[in-house]
Amino acid sequence: MRPKRNQYLLAGLGLVGVGLWLRFDPVISDLVVLIESQDNVNLSAYLLMGSGFLMTVLGFCGCFGAWRLHQFFLCTFFVLLLIVFCMELTCAVIAYSHQDIIKQYIENSMYQTIQHKYMENSKYRYIFDNIQSSFECCGVKSYRDWLYSKWSQDGGTRAELGIGAGNIGKVPPSCCNRDGLLAYPTDCGVSFDKMELWTYEHFLYLQGCSDALYHVAYQHLNIAIVVSVAVGTTQLFSMILSMLLCCCVNITSSSKPNY
Repeated sequence: MRPKRNQYLLAGLGLVGVGLWLRFDPVISDLVVLIESQDNVNLSAYLLMGSGFLMTVLGFCGCFGAWRLHQFFLCTFFVLLLIVFCMELTCAVIAYSHQDIIKQYIENSMYQTIQHKYMENSKYRYIFDNIQSSFECCGVKSYRDWLYSKWSQDGGTRAELGIGAGNIGKVPPSCCNRDGLLAYPTDCGVSFDKMELWTYEHFLYLQGCSDALYHVAYQHLNIAIVVSVAVGTTQLFSMILSMLLCCCVNITSSSKPNY
């Protein structure tokens, strides 16, 4: 019975670890701030951590109940396992239900950040700069998204170039690649409002950030789903076996003669 108990202990610690990872991973933390969906993501993380804690208790109850053929511990094992199974199922459903719409959430929230929040809120500015530097990307789909930003238009020295004026604007220094930082060590990006922005392409990251962020978020959600399903399947079989053993104990106790 000791290996079985150790398996539940390891499974519990694994769930706690995944929950802590989802709760405190810096990429996920930045993402939930941008998409303003912190409650749902944190709920999934807390459900996993709670399930992991209960799994360690289950290891003792299941092992002791099976060893002593004690009906109370076997029933307790079944009830706790059912609670954990429901918690993990809820976590998996939350994660799965957000897969199809998370990319839209990310893009809409990033557009809102670029157009308004980047200028108005230093917290969003720090997070977005960190994302662009870490993933070597710029804007949502491309660097051109910054042309529609209040920050890009504020206080700029936009040249009067006729119909081309709509393509003039600056970008944050976090959009600059290695060549840009070498060519403009002190004012890369912020000084790019002298001419049309496409003329500075050589100095900028050309990839948008939405695809990179979606890929990372998708990986995190898949891990949470796989862990929940794998552990949940094991728990389902354990619930069936515990109930069968409980029924056998009950039948055995009832068949004993009374003296």
